[in-house]
Amino acid sequence: MRKCLADFIDFEFKFNYFVQFASTYSDMTEIATEIDTANTRSPKGAQARARIKRAALVVLERVGYHRMRIADVAMEAGVAQGLFYHYFADLKTMTLEVLGEYVAQAGRVEKIEENAEPGNWYQLIYAHNYLVVASYAQRPGLMRCLFQLADEEEEFARMLRESFLEQMNWLVKLMPGLFPDTKFARHQALMIAYSLAGAGETLLKEYFVNANPALTAAKLSTEDITELLSTMFYRSLFLEHPADKELSYTRNLSTMTKIQMSKKA
Repeated sequence: MRKCLADFIDFEFKFNYFVQFASTYSDMTEIATEIDTANTRSPKGAQARARIKRAALVVLERVGYHRMRIADVAMEAGVAQGLFYHYFADLKTMTLEVLGEYVAQAGRVEKIEENAEPGNWYQLIYAHNYLVVASYAQRPGLMRCLFQLADEEEEFARMLRESFLEQMNWLVKLMPGLFPDTKFARHQALMIAYSLAGAGETLLKEYFVNANPALTAAKLSTEDITELLSTMFYRSLFLEHPADKELSYTRNLSTMTKIQMSKKA
């Protein structure tokens, strides 16, 4: 079955909209510089504005949106507070711009699948999930800010919803070809895609953002959590367990089947 699916399309699977947040600060540096060079009158001004925005990302990660002050951003950027107001009306305006660009531009995943074997669906899913998990693991404070802004700013929340829907539509369009005998109704495929994509969100938020001690006590690595999410997603999508050779933390779950339950009963 997997070979037939691989022949159908070069599957660029995007697990959920948080993949779009998974980039490094160096990526964000390039993005901010490119955008601001186009939108400011002088290269020097563009560099100063980009420096303030990069500093804002650092401060957002460190203290969060509600505790961030202009003085903090200016100090991190190494500029006078007055220069902040030369480029931004207030903190909220700047934060929405910074996080909006982060959402819109951070999905640079050209190299995401370079180490995955062609047609190996588990490796493809794992590669995309790793970006998501690593983003939470490395920047839980920034992820918290994204949740806060989405709760408080309808326009920002709308942008996130549209990003999510765009990613889900990619999978929805693939599903009839991936499983031709199922004869999906479009809305049914969309509901399934949302269900699968949102399955790991609570875990990631509780583990990394809220640091739930019941979960963090095991001190799982980024790789372990990525494997768990990828295994459960793979099982849900293909109704089979990934190959043992791909697994470590979840290898024992291959026996977690209805047949196994029937034997014990």
